[in-house]
Amino acid sequence: MPTYCYTNKASGETIKKTWSIAVMLKMEGDRDGISQGGDFYYRDYTAEHARTPVGGCASWPMKSDAAGVHPDQCQEFSQNSAKMGVYTEFDKKTGQAIFTSRSHRAKYLKAMGFHDRNGGYGD
Repeated sequence: MPTYCYTNKASGETIKKTWSIAVMLKMEGDRDGISQGGDFYYRDYTAEHARTPVGGCASWPMKSDAAGVHPDQCQEFSQNSAKMGVYTEFDKKTGQAIFTSRSHRAKYLKAMGFHDRNGGYGD
């Protein structure tokens, strides 16, 4: 079943609905969007056909589970990375490392002694 994206232009919020074509046509009618909770969401064709989702690979900043830490260790590892010359932030909720670019990721992984099997290809 296809997934349809709808964006509220006022708030910028995007929602996804997985519907059959028949259900989508019924819900949209002739408006090219849907009403949800009293707000109108326009059909977002760009979001539907984008190859890379927001926050996914090839999006910077990129979050990494593999280079992450326990959420309780975020501040400690941020300070340690700064001492190594590659300041890196960590998501306080998930502990994921937050890389701002390919070069930032490469420098951090090298400083920590990690090996990136993909070498940055496929981001």
